[in-house]
Amino acid sequence: MGARDAAGRRRAENTPAHVSRDLTTTESLRLLAGVRFGRIVYSRYALPTIRPVNHLVDGETIIVHAERAAGLAPERQVVAYEADTLDEDTRRGWCVIVTGTSDRVTDPAEIDRYRGQLCAWLPGPRDHFVRIEPDIITGIEFVDPDDPRLA
Repeated sequence: MGARDAAGRRRAENTPAHVSRDLTTTESLRLLAGVRFGRIVYSRYALPTIRPVNHLVDGETIIVHAERAAGLAPERQVVAYEADTLDEDTRRGWCVIVTGTSDRVTDPAEIDRYRGQLCAWLPGPRDHFVRIEPDIITGIEFVDPDDPRLA
């Protein structure tokens, strides 16, 4: 029967089913703002630690609703944040990684605002907010080879 693209058109057997394209910072932040769950990566006892957390995008910063017991230091430290949407069946989707400095949110007005915007749905108490100021924002999207954005 042969390979077919997303529109159902016949594709040559040696044509890849999907390709990747780099995302701009604007595209990356837009996609990140469209999901509420990701993974924060930080150092704990000099070892990398990864935790699932809820987030929201506030301008170009990422606000994470974290539990104090997770071990994320309250003082500034370099962290990475990753979120994605990948479909195993179609092999389409995207991944965004933000690398920057984290700092605990302490302003009561900001805490109230974020608490109203960000509902914790992960188990366990989420008792503080962390702001990630990005230094590097990278993203990649997995698309059909005939996607017009590749031109």
